[in-house]
Amino acid sequence: MLQLLHTPDGVRDYYGNECAARQAVCRQIKKTFSLYGFQEIQTPVFEYFDIFNAERGSVASRNMYKLFDRDGETLVLRPDFTPAIARCAAKYFGQQSMPVRLCYLGNTYVNTAGYRGQLRESTQAGVELVGDGSVAANAEILSLVISMLQAAGLTRFQIEVGDVRFFNSLMEEAGLPEEARRELRGYIENKNHFAIEELLSGYPLSEKLSRILSRLPQLFGDPAAILTEVRTMTESPASLHALDRLERLIRYMDHYGQSQFISFDLGMLGQQDYYTGMIFKAYTYGTGEHIVTGGRYDGLMKQFGKDAPSVGFGCNIDALMQAISRQNLPQETLPETDLVIFGRDRAAEAVAKARELRAKERPAILMPEEGREADLTSTLKAGAACLQSSEDGKEPEESIKEYCLENHIGVIWHFPAESSEVYQEEACHE
Repeated sequence: MLQLLHTPDGVRDYYGNECAARQAVCRQIKKTFSLYGFQEIQTPVFEYFDIFNAERGSVASRNMYKLFDRDGETLVLRPDFTPAIARCAAKYFGQQSMPVRLCYLGNTYVNTAGYRGQLRESTQAGVELVGDGSVAANAEILSLVISMLQAAGLTRFQIEVGDVRFFNSLMEEAGLPEEARRELRGYIENKNHFAIEELLSGYPLSEKLSRILSRLPQLFGDPAAILTEVRTMTESPASLHALDRLERLIRYMDHYGQSQFISFDLGMLGQQDYYTGMIFKAYTYGTGEHIVTGGRYDGLMKQFGKDAPSVGFGCNIDALMQAISRQNLPQETLPETDLVIFGRDRAAEAVAKARELRAKERPAILMPEEGREADLTSTLKAGAACLQSSEDGKEPEESIKEYCLENHIGVIWHFPAESSEVYQEEACHE
């Protein structure tokens, strides 16, 4: 018995209606990107390791898929789009002073631990706005995220927004060593209150500074309430500057009429080290992880030779489709298709019919009778192409019935052999 081959852990196949639904959502996303003036760019699936090394602040080296070329150079399958887009922007738009708007749709490859149940090959769609460091650019990106999710069919979602400059300013004031900063960053991101208090107790910090650092995991919710509370907790000019930008951001979102989708989370710090300002994640029902993540990375472009502020995001298409499915939202399916079945001596007529249907943008499948006479006899009896029980109560051949169901056959055209007749019948799926 032939043994079927399976995919490795962390990757999967998409076909039929599921694949059609994904493609439809991706088309809507790309259309939305275009409406905001972003131009599509395609980068290689594998690049030199240096593009994603530790200094870039991308995925950890141990989580990358590495390979070697004939010259012994270390290559990696693309784990993250942002450094790749940054490389392209510096190479092709290095001398351009006006902002550059780029968008992408493709796959990333991250060798995550198998027990986490995450896909190691995932599809991402996103944008990068290079050369604009304004709050208005931040708002434009958030507005695009909202419009994109709405175009995909979602109505219930929330975007949590933070600013890593707020945390960084507190760290400068605290003077903690780098190792302690990284440790504290992880505790805050995971909202581990007890570990935060234990770590801070080991350093001579002022009561006011210890209190705000301990409160960071809880500083999330309504933007106005968060800004009001936090302004009473710090006098640091850098911290207040970060809060000022967040306040201006929410005013911009009011202009867009989209502020209801925004909440603030000052304890959000992100996993990528290249973020330098605003950072955000989008959540919805039906999935246990965020569906969009993004932020500002004003220092990354300089590493590739173009000193330009930048902001962008990536949308996890796999998580988005899971949410759409679990929320029972309408999804596009395979298009209704005509099935044209013909006998050996009726090929010319059948081909002409298929061409006629396709010219009208009606999908058509050509299927010769030859070798399938036994299957077709009970289904296509004197033109009775309807896939229901026949008058004598017998079911049609399951293979034909299943074929029509799986391929969304709407109409069957039958050009029987040794005949001049043409039978047309709707393929009922009852």
